[in-house]
Amino acid sequence: MSNNLALNIEKIKQEKNGIDVLADIYFHAVFAERVSPENLERFKWYGLYAQDEKQEYFILRIPLSMGELNLQQIKTLSLISKEYANNSLVFSSTQKVELKDIKIHNLPNIFNLLQEVGLNTSFEAGHTVRRVLTCPINTIDDSQVFNVSALAKKLDETFIGNKKFSNLPNSLQMAISGHEEGCNVQTTPEVSFNATTNDKDKIIFMIKILDVNIGYISPAQVINTAKAIAEIYRDFGDRGNFLTSSFEHLVKKWGIARFFDILNPSTNYKIQRNISTKQSTTPRNPRMGINKSSIEGESYIGCKITSSIIENKSLDSLSNLLEKYSASKIKITHKGNIVILDAQSKSANDFAKELEKINFNPFV
Repeated sequence: MSNNLALNIEKIKQEKNGIDVLADIYFHAVFAERVSPENLERFKWYGLYAQDEKQEYFILRIPLSMGELNLQQIKTLSLISKEYANNSLVFSSTQKVELKDIKIHNLPNIFNLLQEVGLNTSFEAGHTVRRVLTCPINTIDDSQVFNVSALAKKLDETFIGNKKFSNLPNSLQMAISGHEEGCNVQTTPEVSFNATTNDKDKIIFMIKILDVNIGYISPAQVINTAKAIAEIYRDFGDRGNFLTSSFEHLVKKWGIARFFDILNPSTNYKIQRNISTKQSTTPRNPRMGINKSSIEGESYIGCKITSSIIENKSLDSLSNLLEKYSASKIKITHKGNIVILDAQSKSANDFAKELEKINFNPFV
């Protein structure tokens, strides 16, 4: 029997909200007492998992806003991996960083290091709205209809750490894309907002629920629509049975039509149904290899990672190359690879050749 089935998750959340257990994590870090099954469940809200039954080691997962890391964050993750996680760092397909072999007494130091560079583990898991998924080359992709960075940031600000959305029946994953067809993620997000244009060349967003188009809204309506969807799931999702607690189960139980009928009047605007949209005729840009950025004088370089576990020396080599070639940020793709966002076009070929030597391979 799985842990979720053996434990009464709703009772655990009623006794203490997962967002309120950070002090308990620090308590266990100081006093090294065994963590109860109930607190182990709550600790997921901060990305912390027991790695073994003896609780000798823990796993820490760090979700990344829009899958992005800057140079200082890469250096800090390398340090944490070396000093506290036995070189166990992984870039996951869910745009997260995973570290294993962590001793719980080191968590305060790790959390402080993360905080210093603008990273945190809040709402990594648990029954929350997760960080929104975006396309890895958003902002630099001239084949997309719309740059969704500002909306993605606002979505994360709306949900992450917000106690109103820290106790859903189960998790809720949203995605936002500047492409009508979405971000080509590994699994279908439960809620997607995909940019397109109407017959007057005005930007609108398609709302997709379980990959079904239910209508269109303006960019200014995305945040309120996302909140309304999360509130419906929070208030009407099944809390009596973990096996039927998912957002997908609620929608399938009601049917898409009923879900729309409840969502539409919950906003102060009407979701438009019968809209003529223009199909994009611009071929979608690739992620891998050397590609011209929409920013003048810059290119982006998509690299396949040849090893699932990235040792800190590889991360240090990556940091050194980023500095050498005046680049400052990367994104993790939905397949756990990376895209260097701001390579200088004039030196991109030399940069790519050096990346290949340290097992970040652009030539695939």
